[in-house]
Amino acid sequence: MNQMQISKTDIQKKENLEEALCLQAERYRLIKEINQELAKLIYQGGDVNDSLNETLERIGNQYGLRLAAVLEYEGKKREQVWTNCWCLENGALTDSDLKQVCLSPTVLTERGTYGQPYCQGREGLFKGSEECSALFCSREEAGEWSDFEKETLGELAHMVSFLVALRNHKKEDQRQIMYLKRRDLLTGLYIEEAFKSKVKEELVNWRDDRQYAVIYTDINDFSYINDNFGYAAGNDILKAFADLIRGDENRISCRLYSDLFITFFWDTDRDTILEKIVNTSLNFSRKQKEIYPSCSIRLTTGIYFMEDKDENLDIAIENANLTRKSIKGNSSAFCRVYESNMRKQREEEKQVLAEFQRSLEEGGFQVYVQPKFCLSGFEISGGEALVRWKKKDGRIESPALFIPVLERSGYVVELDFYVYEQVLIYMRSWLEAGKEPPVISVNFSRSHFEREGIYRRIMSLTKAYRIEPKYIEIEITESLFATGYELVKTEVRQLRQAGFRVAIDDFGTGYSSLGMLLDIPADIVKVDRSFLNRENHENEKEFIQHMGRLIESVKEEVIFEGIETEEQREFLVKCGFRFGQGFLFDRPMPIQVFQEKYMK
Repeated sequence: MNQMQISKTDIQKKENLEEALCLQAERYRLIKEINQELAKLIYQGGDVNDSLNETLERIGNQYGLRLAAVLEYEGKKREQVWTNCWCLENGALTDSDLKQVCLSPTVLTERGTYGQPYCQGREGLFKGSEECSALFCSREEAGEWSDFEKETLGELAHMVSFLVALRNHKKEDQRQIMYLKRRDLLTGLYIEEAFKSKVKEELVNWRDDRQYAVIYTDINDFSYINDNFGYAAGNDILKAFADLIRGDENRISCRLYSDLFITFFWDTDRDTILEKIVNTSLNFSRKQKEIYPSCSIRLTTGIYFMEDKDENLDIAIENANLTRKSIKGNSSAFCRVYESNMRKQREEEKQVLAEFQRSLEEGGFQVYVQPKFCLSGFEISGGEALVRWKKKDGRIESPALFIPVLERSGYVVELDFYVYEQVLIYMRSWLEAGKEPPVISVNFSRSHFEREGIYRRIMSLTKAYRIEPKYIEIEITESLFATGYELVKTEVRQLRQAGFRVAIDDFGTGYSSLGMLLDIPADIVKVDRSFLNRENHENEKEFIQHMGRLIESVKEEVIFEGIETEEQREFLVKCGFRFGQGFLFDRPMPIQVFQEKYMK
């Protein structure tokens, strides 16, 4: 080989090397620019779509492409779709491009590995990626792609796939954020706003062959669980209930807050809906009883059936709620359907509650006392504190008209302790005047026993006025023990150990059996007035006698209420019973009058 031939060879090699180096430099420059864009997105944020489009433009300009585009799988069916495209002169993907995509089995793979490059002149080059996306490049001129070009575009496909993945992750994050904005984080149920929106969507599809109901539910004894077993246990109960109501495809459910839930329920008829609600309630109570055997965890549910799709949803929810409230404090009921008169009743209750606090502060509530007597000698043996509401116009409101309202709302707790404190004030004055106070009984509502604390509060007030517990009798109704209410028993035992006497009021009104008396920690049993009202028949008289004897065998004292005639008194004395109260002896009177009449 002559010198000239060697020189030409060397020159050609040098030129090829220089060209390769230029290509390599351009490659590094392009990759560097794209990497910088990626770094900017990661550390500074920005629009991923904008970055993806700019990257495609850089690739298109670098290689003189007709177009550069992204193809990826999308949706559950993993369908191939175009998501981004850069086109020379703002062109578009042609039918031929799309056809080539469909014809190429190696563009993408389900496992996310690279597909083999598809190269057929003008039709384009595909490079797959780990994210099941592909970079599609098509040149203006037909011709084969060099190995170097394929290698470079393969690396660029990695970067494009990263951008695609970043965008998809952001989309998923946005979807997750939107989901979380509509859902309660603990239970996964809808929040109130999202619930209402979803229900309105369902109402658009209203069918006349269906019944639709709004259901308002709370969990009884929930605060007791939180206080005694911890908030983790309370959360478990909330999630357990949410799981129960989420499992029905005919329900849209919402957690308002704490233990309050709303459900929109539809089915073929009312009976089916009611049956499912009752079964849900019973199943829930049974499962929780297995976990917390000492508690009576159950649901209180108000139900409102909608009449047509144009009803105001907020009013429907309110109707279900006031139905729920109407059964609060009723130990035997857990579910009720809305009745039209409840609306009027609710307005009356609102009026009562609006006046309550003002009257309490202004002395509108007056403490009365009804004496208790020894049946044989007409001697006073104690008294029962009662309350009357004196209105601005001078009328005396019967407790039957406002006590149930205050019990449902929880305000009865304030009233009970107001009465108790007034009794303590008078007892202190009697003691300071050198007079021995009679034992006064004070009624305490069920609301006090729905969580711990009544013992501590009673003790605190009693000590503040320096009154010995032996002068006080705590009255509670037998209905408190109807479901084996363990918290009540605990609090009652503490009161008795401190020296207070405890009386079970209204015994025999339908909740307890005689056998339950052995389990009820009380000193005194007060037999409801309904028994004496039926004592004209000999067999009923005999029953009263035997019942009284059984009570006396397990408790210190039995008191008969509602004695109104001499005949009733004589019958009880003949039976050997010692104590009673009723109009025959004296009526309830203001505590000042009681003081003047019996504290001489």
